[in-house]
Amino acid sequence: MESPRHLYRKFVFGSAAKSADGLYYALTGARHGRPIRLEPAEFELARLIDGSRDAAAVRASARAVLGAELTPAELERFCNELATSDLLAAGSQEPLPVPAQTDAEATLAGWNRGPRPAGVGSDTAAPSTVPGSLTGPGLPGSLTGLWGAFRGVVAAPRVVVPTTPFLPLGLLLNLPLFGLLTLLVLTFLVVGAVVAMWTHRIEMGVDFVRIVEPLPLLFTLLGGVYLVNFLSEIARASVIQTLTRQKPLFGIVLGTALIPRFHCDTGGAAESAPRAQRLRIVGSSLIAQLVIFVIAVLLWLVFQHSHSVLPSLLVSLALIASAFFFLQLNPLVKRDGYNWLVQWYQAADLREQAMYALFGHERPWNEMKKLSPGVLRWYGFLVLAYTVWLMVWVVIFPARWLSGAFGAAGIVITALLLAWSVYTSTRRSQASRGSIGAGKVNLAPPKRFDWAIIAVLVTICLFPYTYEPSGEFVVLPAARADVRALTDGDVREVFVKEGETVAKGQVVAKLNDDAERYAVASSEANLTRLRANMSVAKAGAKGEEIDQARQLVATAEKKLEFSRAEANRLKKAFMRKAVSDQDYQRALSVAEIDQQRLLEARKQLALVISPVRNEQLQSLEAEIASEQAKLDLAQKSVEYAQVKSPIAGRILSGTLRFALGDFLQRGAQLAMVEDSSKLLVEIRVPETDIGKIEVGDKAVAKTWAFPDRGYTGIVREIAPSAEISQYGRVVRVVMSIEETDGKLLPQMTGYAKVEAERMPLIVAYTRPVVRFFLVEFWSWLP
Repeated sequence: MESPRHLYRKFVFGSAAKSADGLYYALTGARHGRPIRLEPAEFELARLIDGSRDAAAVRASARAVLGAELTPAELERFCNELATSDLLAAGSQEPLPVPAQTDAEATLAGWNRGPRPAGVGSDTAAPSTVPGSLTGPGLPGSLTGLWGAFRGVVAAPRVVVPTTPFLPLGLLLNLPLFGLLTLLVLTFLVVGAVVAMWTHRIEMGVDFVRIVEPLPLLFTLLGGVYLVNFLSEIARASVIQTLTRQKPLFGIVLGTALIPRFHCDTGGAAESAPRAQRLRIVGSSLIAQLVIFVIAVLLWLVFQHSHSVLPSLLVSLALIASAFFFLQLNPLVKRDGYNWLVQWYQAADLREQAMYALFGHERPWNEMKKLSPGVLRWYGFLVLAYTVWLMVWVVIFPARWLSGAFGAAGIVITALLLAWSVYTSTRRSQASRGSIGAGKVNLAPPKRFDWAIIAVLVTICLFPYTYEPSGEFVVLPAARADVRALTDGDVREVFVKEGETVAKGQVVAKLNDDAERYAVASSEANLTRLRANMSVAKAGAKGEEIDQARQLVATAEKKLEFSRAEANRLKKAFMRKAVSDQDYQRALSVAEIDQQRLLEARKQLALVISPVRNEQLQSLEAEIASEQAKLDLAQKSVEYAQVKSPIAGRILSGTLRFALGDFLQRGAQLAMVEDSSKLLVEIRVPETDIGKIEVGDKAVAKTWAFPDRGYTGIVREIAPSAEISQYGRVVRVVMSIEETDGKLLPQMTGYAKVEAERMPLIVAYTRPVVRFFLVEFWSWLP
């Protein structure tokens, strides 16, 4: 067995095979067995490093055999690349360079500030003494690996799952990776899906609430998580096989807290693939999650009206896929987002370099590739943007739910979880590399440029800023009224159309009024008769009427005298049985009737002769008043049959054109009238900002229909009480618009801002934090 220590460095490998097209050699490392590709010229140059030649002899042989002129720096760089690929063994006289241990060594290697001595060091560093390579940061033999319980260890799957039946599906999920046009189409679809979710957020929320019960929610989340995990890893396996022509190992491994999950091994051919292919392999999982999200949203739009549980499951799948994407996109934690940046910059210690540069530490090891300050600043911006987005998302959704469900304890739980997440991430980033040490702080004193930046930041913080509370709004007309039927009847005529302008009191439609007109005529006749009787009563009886009454009395007396005499005669005859009893009784009846007629005639004579009493006049007056009221009501009913506009404005009704012949009950709405000559904007301002708004403040409103136009106005009214809305308590603020362009219509919506008091910029943007401590935190104090 050959000794691992040679006189000079030696090119070693496990096996070598030339490709069919002769463009490269496929080599296998002696220790790890990872395939490496070298061009024919590189392979012949590597063979000259045979352990018997020093650097000068190798350069001379390359010049004589290959005709290649190599500088010492170029040969050193090539040797370091071979060492990184596990193809170069150290020698006793010319060993592999070790990482810099001191500041002086780091300066000689060119990794500290200041000029590097000519001819010293190289651009490619030798492998670090800790696990990790250019392609697998902290994860030897893999582009991606486990995170959590076995961080830094690539374990073989405990259960191997065959991938052949699922590879076409994985390739379908990663079609956007194989063309710029498909990637642009995916971007467009993702934006459209996000807009669709926001537009239908209420409907999606209703579908999701259907499964918000402990057991259904648990099974739905578990199933969705494992489905997205399986499809993401299958997509990566499909890309690896498509690009490298080798089937990767796929199965179930143990992840964080020993939780089983699907994992595709990215070691071997995937790690040795060219940089462009490695970028596709690492990004394949993220692309697949976006495709799953888009498909779930599109299917929900198709089946949203289904009465099955499918819409609820699709909403859950869309939420889980989006959550997976944003968690994996984290540029600070070593997951797909971070690994993709590592492959892009080809720097295994991207996070460590950024953290040490941020805290002013000297780097205690020799990085695989030194990154420029611009790259580190860009990476820092990505980390900051993601952190801010994550905190905003946590505050808006989980924190609000926790605070509502558990009060102050929920806020504390959220804060502790965020603090623990940040602490673990930074602790891992600042961990020492092997036994080299963690380095020391090297903070330079502020320079003029630094003081200038500080002055600019302070100026920005103290810059006068107009605080502008905002809220959703709806456009309202100056006046609005319903056109309603004031009596029952069917519509006989319609005089206006939708959109026409009408005056106050203008007739819009006419109802059937036949019964009302009959009631008017009947009341008028009765009223005429009663008024005539009243006139007669007030004027008294005439002489002729008195004489006529006396004549009637005399006539009645004569008739009574005759009927009594006849009755007495028949009585005597009846006693002699000369007449029948029936004739006798008839004569008695006639005498009694004539006696009653005489009494009536005498009463009528007394009535005619006597004066009219007040009670009789009052009775007639009451009858006249009652009949007059009936006449007034009947006349109003005739008037009510003409449906009129209560205000001036524009007619709004989509059914007015078809109203002819409809029967309307009293109070039924026929149309609506809006006076839009002046428009108002009703802003729903959160209760936390209402204290900064006063009547007379300026405001600006922007509608969704015309986002490029801002409508200015003045605050006219502030509601006297708060109201409950979907996002908390709000207060209605009414704003009058000064000028309109005719495009703004009632019921349009958008967002409006009210110009409140001026304050320093730092005060305006820290109000939520200050309010939290002054109210929420104060409530926790005993």
